[in-house]
Amino acid sequence: MNRCVILYIILIQTKAYSQNNISYFPIFSGGFTHSTFTSLTLLSLPNLLQISKERQPLTTSKIAETQYGFGFGFFLWMPLNDGFVYKPKIDCNFTNYKLKNNSFIYATSFDFSINHSFCIALSSPNKNGIIYLAKNMSCYLTTKQPYIIVGPKINLKKYDKGFLNKGFENELSFGLSIGYGINYEFHGTNFAPEICYSLTSTGQNQINDSKKMAHTITLAFNFF
Repeated sequence: MNRCVILYIILIQTKAYSQNNISYFPIFSGGFTHSTFTSLTLLSLPNLLQISKERQPLTTSKIAETQYGFGFGFFLWMPLNDGFVYKPKIDCNFTNYKLKNNSFIYATSFDFSINHSFCIALSSPNKNGIIYLAKNMSCYLTTKQPYIIVGPKINLKKYDKGFLNKGFENELSFGLSIGYGINYEFHGTNFAPEICYSLTSTGQNQINDSKKMAHTITLAFNFF
């Protein structure tokens, strides 16, 4: 009889400990993202002074490079608590590239980027949700939570053979991205649009013998 009581107590303690562990470690989820972006690289100040000395027209554009494209990626949504989420992401992008170097040079590239981002909530989560009334008089429940996103970014750009044959190189760049997003939850499915600005730097394919700084605006749609 005593052995049965001891075994029963051990089973109750084991169940209680397992329930506590679940509450301390939230379940993470994975998802995919689709994005569009545009990027500019500006001429540095010494380059602009050189143009002035050579008596070039003052209307010369300050934009040295332009890029635009679209991409697909995968990410993990890993809540650390109610207001802090770790979001590592891998993106594959297809880019059209234009370099203004005396004459326009066009190229295409395949980009592979890695982001280690953190999402910081701007408001507490609405656990009860908001009830909306549709046109057909049916009701549905949804929640939303705005957040800012910040983290480092690594980008590998592989150009086409025609561009490489002109003497250019594939680029590996490092930088930082910051943005704003809103996490919508609807019937167990999350949709999170984001707009992000990133600044990346590379020493390859330099402009005016200095590191190249690219400014990129990205609009992404996340589903998980």
